[in-house]
Amino acid sequence: MSGGVLNAAMLLGLLGAAVPVVIHLLNRRREPVVDWGAMQFLDLGQRDRQRLRLTELLLMLARMALLALVALALARPFWSGASAVGGGFGTSAPPRDVVLVIDGSASMGRTLKGSTPHDLAIQWARTFVTRLRPGDSVAVLVAGDRVRGLVDPPRFDQAKIDAALAGLKTGRGASDLPTALAEAFRILERTGNPRRDVIVLTDGQRFAWRPGESGRWALLRDLRGRLPVPPRVWSIPFGAGIASEAPNGSVGPLSVSRPLVTPGLPVVVSTTLANAGPGPLTRTAELLVDGRLVPGTGQAAGPIPAGGKTRLSFRTTLATPGAHLLAVRLVGGDDALAADDESAIPIEVASALPVLLVDGEPGLEPLDGETDFLRAALAPTGDDTPLVQAQTVTLDTMTPDSLKGQRVAVLANVERLSPEQAAAVGRFLNAGGGLLVAPGDRTDLDAFNTQPWIPARLGDLKGEPGSRTTLAHPAPRTFAGPVMGPFGQGETPPLAEANLFAYRLLTPAPGASVSARFDTGDPWVVERPQGQARVILLATPLDAETGTLPVNPDFVPLVHEWIFHLAGGREPRTLHPGEPWVLDLDPSPPVDLAALALQTPAGTTVSLPIIRAGGSARVRFDDTNEAGVYRLTLPDPPGGFAFASVVADGHEADPSPLEPAEAATLAKGWPLVFEPNPARLTSRLLEAEHGARHEAWRGLILAALAGLCLEVYLTRRLVRSQGVGHNGA
Repeated sequence: MSGGVLNAAMLLGLLGAAVPVVIHLLNRRREPVVDWGAMQFLDLGQRDRQRLRLTELLLMLARMALLALVALALARPFWSGASAVGGGFGTSAPPRDVVLVIDGSASMGRTLKGSTPHDLAIQWARTFVTRLRPGDSVAVLVAGDRVRGLVDPPRFDQAKIDAALAGLKTGRGASDLPTALAEAFRILERTGNPRRDVIVLTDGQRFAWRPGESGRWALLRDLRGRLPVPPRVWSIPFGAGIASEAPNGSVGPLSVSRPLVTPGLPVVVSTTLANAGPGPLTRTAELLVDGRLVPGTGQAAGPIPAGGKTRLSFRTTLATPGAHLLAVRLVGGDDALAADDESAIPIEVASALPVLLVDGEPGLEPLDGETDFLRAALAPTGDDTPLVQAQTVTLDTMTPDSLKGQRVAVLANVERLSPEQAAAVGRFLNAGGGLLVAPGDRTDLDAFNTQPWIPARLGDLKGEPGSRTTLAHPAPRTFAGPVMGPFGQGETPPLAEANLFAYRLLTPAPGASVSARFDTGDPWVVERPQGQARVILLATPLDAETGTLPVNPDFVPLVHEWIFHLAGGREPRTLHPGEPWVLDLDPSPPVDLAALALQTPAGTTVSLPIIRAGGSARVRFDDTNEAGVYRLTLPDPPGGFAFASVVADGHEADPSPLEPAEAATLAKGWPLVFEPNPARLTSRLLEAEHGARHEAWRGLILAALAGLCLEVYLTRRLVRSQGVGHNGA
């Protein structure tokens, strides 16, 4: 036998038992005795006086006992001993609080002998809940990339708990079980039953347990030890050790050659197809646009050996402006896990891309200015449907309003920006606009090197513009990244023939990347992200005075790739789980429209309130915990939809189980039990346990009520005794 209290702080209430004594002593000091001759006829007899003092003493003791019993009841004392046969959840066992942690990863949907680990876990949980006694409470957590409370706070209603479990669907992303355990401990801080358990229902996948993160597991042990009643922690791996009947093919995250295109501009969609086994995989992959199959895009892939990968690439065009959704899915053949058979990415189609060209040195003759060749390449004269809507301003006419509505700005041989212009460029970048800087001989180095958004420090000018003396050529073997990489392919890339007469020395800033160099080794193209935006800095201007680049065959496609690459950084459309999706609404919707409808990957509809500030409007969605595509219905105009894709964790395709040695390490130092047999765990939880706790607070409350009755009786008796004494005199 052993015992203790659950709320030791309440034992301080025992000090309240001294209150009646203190009051009694204070009252005696405040009542002096004054002798008066006639009082002798009112004095009680010696026997009555003794009875009165005894009643007063008993009354004070009763009051002291009453306060002490209440304090002890609040402290919740208990004793431990062998429970009766059939304990655990039997009528003689004390109630318990249970937190069920259900693995919400995509791997729980793996097909195993006609069922899935998810279905097996839900079936076990529902049966387990029906075996609980009425005083037991249950909370249910779903462990995905972020932990979600399915039943929180804990409930005692078994029917509602069962309904919540029955409606739970298989997740699409990964799971983080250490975070889920920390959340379970947080829930148990607020519960009150003397016995507590945390039960993890998973498929035994290694990645979900994060066995290599020893620091997190040490923190979990510490959190458990701080609880008033540390819970036992159990784990059941459903389907562990059962091989899949078919290989698992998974489509990796998609990438596009450009995130923003114009109607008819080709876009290349690329991805990888991986086979997690067992056995070889042969599947057909196809491209979809807005959920509709693109005819003729089916590609047969395989056989891919277990553990192998292959690259997939699709080419298509989009004709309608607005947001669209590109997806690659697998069809045909058997697959053990259907959740990773499709991957999607949003893309935007603009009717004509608005670009602002800031000319730092306008020319007096045609094709003599800093932006003349660039404008001709982007929006040729006579083209009725240009891909780019270019607007040219000089530096002295550039105002903050010039940047409104633009997607990209180009600073061509600009000398310096005024404080007002520099601030406008900063706001433009913060809003997601792209910036291309092409410095020349007029550029003030100090003025640009102090700008926080410049991706490299501008140095001395090598060579002399207009000298016709070749100093360098672009080096295609150094081209890297989605923009420059394709221009370096082939045996004789055209850009290698461009002659450079003068260029600036560039020193890349931290976080910047060099995507192209000259054959001298000096950087030519330097890029760095700026929030949601991108900034590209060139070592040369884009005129004919410093080289033959403007007349190179690849000049027109190159500047188009630069511009569309910069325009694609306006809004993030591919998110990680838990990363908020913030979307600016342009144009601003009518003032009487308060919310927009959002559809989640699970098919549920959420109403998002429109956030208005000044003349702008936006929506924000924070609960992006589920992998898949989120679709927002846009108001008219322009109507249509906006899409965001939350990428799934690639580890879900790896079914590797938690190794026994790793499980032993995780269980060391605290009562974490990995029970491979679900039925045996049920028996262990239901069987009689030595040391089951029994609380005494109910008996103490009953004793306090009895003490209260005694206090009332003694008070009435004391009053009656005093009255009888006076009447008898």
